[in-house]
Amino acid sequence: MKKIKDRYLVGLISGLGGNLAKMAVEQVFNKSGFSKSNGYTTAAGIFLKKSDVSTPYGKAVGILADNMIAAGLGVTCIYWLTLMGKDNHLIKGAGLGAAEWGSLYGVASSIGATAIYPVKPKDAIATFISHLAFGMTKISIAVMLGDSRLFKPSNLTLEIDEAQSLLAKPDETNQFKQHYYNI
Repeated sequence: MKKIKDRYLVGLISGLGGNLAKMAVEQVFNKSGFSKSNGYTTAAGIFLKKSDVSTPYGKAVGILADNMIAAGLGVTCIYWLTLMGKDNHLIKGAGLGAAEWGSLYGVASSIGATAIYPVKPKDAIATFISHLAFGMTKISIAVMLGDSRLFKPSNLTLEIDEAQSLLAKPDETNQFKQHYYNI
């Protein structure tokens, strides 16, 4: 399978794929009666009053906002993988999902980022677990679809290593390497 070499594209795909997993976990909690919370309601609360969130257009705004936030978090996930490497990616994904839950559902909500605040304890637990699934799924998709060169810390821009050597004459390249790399 041909791997994706564009961080932005693989990030969008992995974020949206992770969001599908998050929504599936939320549905399980909702159908079982454990929780009444979902990401699109919280996301709609960013733009709308609490009374407008449950309307048909409110739900549409919520679904759109939730997916756009997930896509953006997918892109940031790729850069985290570049800095941290892709080894133990499931643990890193769970940690990233937990951090996103804490910062977006915790800190940002408490300072007024959404009209859907505060939530009940069971809803908080359900959204935490759904964000673990989100993080683990999006990072797995990224590792599966992304070119391995994307996940190397020395290659943040996916450019040619030692690009300056392309401009130097052959004998200057060796002098450059000897001076800077002590070869």
